[in-house]
Amino acid sequence: MPVNTIYTLGESQIDISGGGQLSGITQGDGSHLAGLTITLTSNAWEAIDVFDSSGDTNFADSDSSQTLSGAQTYDGRAYPDGARVEAEYQLTLRDPDGNTYTVLGFNINEGGGGASYATVEGLAFVGGVGGFPPRDVPLTVIGTREGPSHAYSSLATPPCFTAQTRILTPKGEVPITRLAPGDLVMTADHGAQPVRRIGRTFLPATVLMLRPEFRPIVIARGAFGANSPVRETALSPQHRVLVRDWRAALLFGEEEVLVPVKKLTNDTTIRPDQAAQDVTYYHLAFDRHEVIWGDGLQSESYLVTSRDAPETQAEIIALMPEMRGPAPMHPARVCIEDRRSALLRRALSRDEATCPGTEPAVFP
Repeated sequence: MPVNTIYTLGESQIDISGGGQLSGITQGDGSHLAGLTITLTSNAWEAIDVFDSSGDTNFADSDSSQTLSGAQTYDGRAYPDGARVEAEYQLTLRDPDGNTYTVLGFNINEGGGGASYATVEGLAFVGGVGGFPPRDVPLTVIGTREGPSHAYSSLATPPCFTAQTRILTPKGEVPITRLAPGDLVMTADHGAQPVRRIGRTFLPATVLMLRPEFRPIVIARGAFGANSPVRETALSPQHRVLVRDWRAALLFGEEEVLVPVKKLTNDTTIRPDQAAQDVTYYHLAFDRHEVIWGDGLQSESYLVTSRDAPETQAEIIALMPEMRGPAPMHPARVCIEDRRSALLRRALSRDEATCPGTEPAVFP
């Protein structure tokens, strides 16, 4: 039976106006939060592995088949293998600009009986790849309801590699599907480093059809210079890639910058994959933010940072299992998130070449 990874935020990282709390005082419908504001004060999403013994593809309320896959620590508290988890209630949140977000009350059932809705431990988010709400922004609760059920594939996840990617290790390129926590991967700044966590997200054809913004971005061989990448590869849209170019220094004062790959699309060498029937995304996390090689292209690992642009809230890593609280990382390079990325794309597109970057990939 499948194990699904859900990215959530613990209640200690959430502020609620009027002294409110996530735990319910009514029959788990979230109505006690109506009209209040919820502010996400951290972007340290925690990854929770959920085993669904029924094989159901939805994360739902009142589903006894949903349990923790192994003992896990959540928001600083340890929970045993097999503890029931559920989507206790659904909230609709609205930001000051009128954008709306769907979130779920994430409930780990307490032992010893009692009403489970009295102990909602955090929030999960509906939105697919890149679907997290902004942090440090008051979000007004404009709707509540009981009994939510959403496909695991529709829940928000960070940016990632696709299943076909080959990652550079001390032993050469290895398919990302064969990596395991503890395996060594080559990094640009710190040599061989152990992988701490690997996440996996499957998006079926129905999700890609309804949410085309989640389609992978295909990068042609050599799109970022000689052997960069060494073969056609694909990434999730918000995944940041390394741009090493004199124009980066001219525009940003940095020889190397990290830019979301979707900001560099040109309809030829870097483009959305309109033919993809489905996609499996993989996430790699290390002790720090790293630049690594996937199919010869340099790009980022997971990043936890205390300052992220609202449009790239999906660029956040889950906490490592051994960590008990949020631990922001220092970005491995300057991250270009805003309208300035358009300057770089326009500058690069003026070249005779159609692809950004002229420097070849440098392997360790």
